[in-house]
Amino acid sequence: MAAPSGPAHEAADEWRFMRINVLGPIEVIGGALPLPLVGQRQRALLAALTLDLGKVVPVDRLIDVLWDTSPPPTARAKIQAHVSALRQAIGHDARESDGLLLTIAPGYLLRRELVELDLAEFDSLTAEASRSGQPGIASSLLAAALALWRGSPFADVTSPAIRNAGEKIAERRMLAVEAKAGADITLGRCDEVVAELSPWLAVHPFRERMRAMLMIALYRLGCRADALTLYRDGHQAMVAELGLEPGPQLRDLQWRILVDDPALLSAARPLARA
Repeated sequence: MAAPSGPAHEAADEWRFMRINVLGPIEVIGGALPLPLVGQRQRALLAALTLDLGKVVPVDRLIDVLWDTSPPPTARAKIQAHVSALRQAIGHDARESDGLLLTIAPGYLLRRELVELDLAEFDSLTAEASRSGQPGIASSLLAAALALWRGSPFADVTSPAIRNAGEKIAERRMLAVEAKAGADITLGRCDEVVAELSPWLAVHPFRERMRAMLMIALYRLGCRADALTLYRDGHQAMVAELGLEPGPQLRDLQWRILVDDPALLSAARPLARA
């Protein structure tokens, strides 16, 4: 989201339009400069407001985020103090009714129209990729979306509530990784798929769709034995650690590789999303 231009938006108002990045350690950029965030409480507060960007976040919710199960008796007053400190950090005067961080009963609201958010950009790019229907366009859009990530969401925020929210956001990253691999397989970029998926599968060994895509890519590169070894390793890990067999689609893929099913050389989607 670009800041509006014109006489009404000169340098004096530049601070109003901020970039907030949460796909990694949380950071705030006002104008061209990063803005300081002091301490875990301030980071958790901004994270909670960002997760519900454009909505009023009740004080009770903020107390739960900042102190989990043991809030102090003065929690409400402390929330006010943290909000005041956050406003100071971003250069906002609480007396300005059209500012970035508003007090609206029963809590506080971070104005969506004044914030450029990397997570929103990621979601927009992945949605556009899904709608495109063209593997080349989808791959490029997904590459741009994945390039926004710098680590785990809210990586430097220790609040359990924010951590839980971050885990759900991280799943969207994995779906985008898999979607890009599917597009790249269709485009014949199997060597790129092997290079990109192998490190991810090492971290997420029970993602069957990812394993299937890597097996397909290896098979199309002529590495049939490696594809079968990849299935065997996944099977052993699932049985040993989860007590489960691979799903029917992955088992079927192994059989098709064993019999050299010619359709595997042209199948666009080796394993549909569950």
